[in-house]
Amino acid sequence: MLPGQAGTCRRLPKPIFFPELGVVGEPNKSGAPNPMGKLRSQLMRDNGSTASALHQTAEQFHILVDSVEEYAIYMLDPNGNVVTWNTGAQKIKGYTVEEIVGKNFACFYTAEDVAAGKPEANLREAARYGHIRDHGLRVRKDGSTFEAEVVLTVLRDDEGNIRGYSKVTRDITDQIRSREFEAEKIAAEKASKAKDDFLAALSHELRMPLTPALAAATYLEENAPKLPPEFVEDVRIIMRNVKLQARLIDDLLDLTRITRGKLRLDLESCDAHTIIRNAIETAGSAIAARKLNLLTKFNAKEHLILADCIRLQQVFWNLINNAVKFTPPGGQIVIRTVNDDRGRFHFEITDTGIGIERERLASLFTPFEQADASVARQFGGLGLGLAISKHLIDLHHGTIEAESRGRSFGATFKVTLDTAREEIGKTDLDSRAPTGPPKRLRILLVEDHRETRHTLSRLLSHFGHEVLTADNKQSALEILGSGKVNVLLCDIGLPDGSGYEVISQAKRKPIKAVAITGFGTEEDLRRSKEAGFDLHLVKPVDLHELHTVLDEVAA
Repeated sequence: MLPGQAGTCRRLPKPIFFPELGVVGEPNKSGAPNPMGKLRSQLMRDNGSTASALHQTAEQFHILVDSVEEYAIYMLDPNGNVVTWNTGAQKIKGYTVEEIVGKNFACFYTAEDVAAGKPEANLREAARYGHIRDHGLRVRKDGSTFEAEVVLTVLRDDEGNIRGYSKVTRDITDQIRSREFEAEKIAAEKASKAKDDFLAALSHELRMPLTPALAAATYLEENAPKLPPEFVEDVRIIMRNVKLQARLIDDLLDLTRITRGKLRLDLESCDAHTIIRNAIETAGSAIAARKLNLLTKFNAKEHLILADCIRLQQVFWNLINNAVKFTPPGGQIVIRTVNDDRGRFHFEITDTGIGIERERLASLFTPFEQADASVARQFGGLGLGLAISKHLIDLHHGTIEAESRGRSFGATFKVTLDTAREEIGKTDLDSRAPTGPPKRLRILLVEDHRETRHTLSRLLSHFGHEVLTADNKQSALEILGSGKVNVLLCDIGLPDGSGYEVISQAKRKPIKAVAITGFGTEEDLRRSKEAGFDLHLVKPVDLHELHTVLDEVAA
């Protein structure tokens, strides 16, 4: 055991070694060792200029070591007791020269390291190998710890006997924290990228089946006169809900775009009452299944709003769906609209459901937050609906708030939005039919999803275009090489390659190209443009929008 190791540091009772000079130091008036005394005596016996030069060099070295503040540089005797102490050691470890010289260096180790015998082990290792490097916690005078990088070197005389040790310690706490922060940052970036890649792939797979559904509904709408009258409105419901589902997928899965504020609004004048009725209709089956009593009081005289109609319906549907979900069977939901004295539009929905504790009201609009864990278990959901709704209302420069007197007292949600001028014009959520006869085009549709390929081809043919189809890259390249094609509609993910490879070949000829894909992030849009596509449409594709796009690229 080293002297004074178990948390005690004893002083030496006699003069001590000064190993770096290979001589025994004499105490000075303060009681501290004075190694320079014997060195000076030795130098006096040397010849004139040589002695003077050596003396000057030794003093300069002593001054240099003592002035270093970034490193604790000090000497130990063979037993591990401190012999010298520089400014850096005092700064890093907190001890003055008078406090530490003569005490055992085990004081700098943690209690756990002392108990494990690490100080003695380090001295043995240094004696065996000449020097060692060590990393670990060290203890300051005040008991605080720091991450240290240590070099411990044995010092021997001419006969090989141990005269002591030199020790250089550096505080690397900041570097460790910086490396840890950088590692955490890299790990977070990798996790974020993995999440984004997963969400992009999942979004693509969920969007894929919506395209043929929307295309088929569009085809039926185009042929509405051939349908029994009672089916016409059903087709419109299908179209409206497919579009809404597509927006929900886009918002729920592309979380990166939401958090970065990259959501884009397609503003137009919307009839808020029509939007609310459509949202109620979407939730109609759930309302009926729970036998809820729904009352509506549309008292707002001004209800045209400059907004993204689909996204606004998403907000109202979220609020209605929440009320339905949290209201027990036989309960009541009341929806009101009014204008305030400034002409603003107010939407209010009140239910007789389970209510919300007052202390949880503030966190309702935080992503992944729900009223409490029991609610999440009982009613499910990710806790994103209200967060997305608030984000969308914020983008519309409106407000959304929640009120409740607590558990079992139901809840009220309020939305406030500015109204639009009447002269802007009125639109609703239904797809708008193209105007004017379409220009006949020869289109190559490259799509590996069979149902999407079939329905898109039928719709494009219905619009009067000649459609060639391919389900892989190789077939697409053969068609491009064998005949004239006006427009290329191409999926990005193909079984034997990618749409980027197809467009690189297609652009060798004067041809317009539109990417039709389930991948719709900003990076996807950028890459698509750089590859040579003129436009990028995200599935599910609104066929009237596609028709408009075809008119644009063919102009």
